[in-house]
Amino acid sequence: LLRYDIARRRIKAGGQARFTALCLLSGYGWLAIAGLLAIRYPGQLAGPYYDALLHAIFLGFVFTMIFGHAPIVFPAVLQRPLPYRPRFYSHLLLLHITLAVRIAGDLLLSMSLRQWGALLNALVVLLFLGNTVAALVAGAKGERSYREREMAG
Repeated sequence: LLRYDIARRRIKAGGQARFTALCLLSGYGWLAIAGLLAIRYPGQLAGPYYDALLHAIFLGFVFTMIFGHAPIVFPAVLQRPLPYRPRFYSHLLLLHITLAVRIAGDLLLSMSLRQWGALLNALVVLLFLGNTVAALVAGAKGERSYREREMAG
């Protein structure tokens, strides 16, 4: 993935291409963290270390893939435009921060950090849905994407 994936080249682009590339590359980072957790805490089938491993994969990797591919897949499936918005970075950044809090709680055996991270993770998923619906509504109204507006001057 790191050698041949187009995301490494697309990170230099702007707009949606950069957002998607950043999602993919950061998702690979979470997958690497999950691998390190699996090596450090082998054979875990329950408990906080297992929780950290699962959430690094399913929130860190999978959700960044969902975030990155949503602007491409949703318009194709829903037959509605979904213009790129810079605010898409908000749910990506907050996912990374809140997931780091949750995993820190797991590794430090801090139930408080773990619970706050979990609650904030759920709110980030709701933020993603809100940002996506808002962009779909804007697309349905015929509003141009951020990049189209910038290029028009």
